[in-house]
Amino acid sequence: MNNLKKLELEYKGIRKTILDYTSEGNIVNFLDGLEKQIDIKDIEAIAYYINEICVWYERNINQIYENEFVVDPSAHDRNKKILEEIQAGFQTKTGIGKEEKQMYSKIFLSHNSYDKKYGDAIRNLLMSLGLRKEQLIYTSHPLHKIPTGNNIFEYLKQNIQKDIFVIFLWSNEYLKSAACLNEMGAAWIIESDYINMYTPDFDFNNPQYHNCAVDIRKMGVVLKNDEHCKMGMVELKQKLIQNLGLAIDEQEWIYSLDEFMKNIM
Repeated sequence: MNNLKKLELEYKGIRKTILDYTSEGNIVNFLDGLEKQIDIKDIEAIAYYINEICVWYERNINQIYENEFVVDPSAHDRNKKILEEIQAGFQTKTGIGKEEKQMYSKIFLSHNSYDKKYGDAIRNLLMSLGLRKEQLIYTSHPLHKIPTGNNIFEYLKQNIQKDIFVIFLWSNEYLKSAACLNEMGAAWIIESDYINMYTPDFDFNNPQYHNCAVDIRKMGVVLKNDEHCKMGMVELKQKLIQNLGLAIDEQEWIYSLDEFMKNIM
């Protein structure tokens, strides 16, 4: 069954489940817009509205689980899963967003071992997405370290390719490490996609930070126990499941996100 047909069949149920929960203006507008675009089969507009509804679900799924008046939270789980499947289908099969889409083979967590507390928290959250252990390079963990007998720099040289996604865990210690800065330079040269994350005490005024290779104006995530950090991790999750083709257990992810927020305090 193609994605448009599936959406046509599922739309009324998706709409009813959401509107039984809320009459918030933005989501009503997205649902109304999606219905009109389904009628005229404007695939680009459909993809836009589905993306907005998926983002709404990411921001609200915790509150839905906690709301005592929601009789069947699993209906929202089903909605969310269907919408994400259709969203991915439009991107990979119809060409919508194909020019921006880059499939990742692995994730590389570039960090200083001094910041292992934060690295471990990120690692645990990533694994809750369903990553295989070989899909993560994180040298401070025994399951993701450089294989015995390999030269660390040669191994990274071979594995830091354009299809690897890099998480730069910035810290004051990271900037003092020649090895960390070399990793960053390697990722920059091959134009890997990346995200900037920062330890809570990171000095954004450090001149070395402002002279680095990667784009520091790119929006990042400061690892604090606040809503900005939480939403940043939710957005990262959505990016990774689309580009790595992951299938996740939503309840496990929510639990892991809560644990992550505790562990970075």
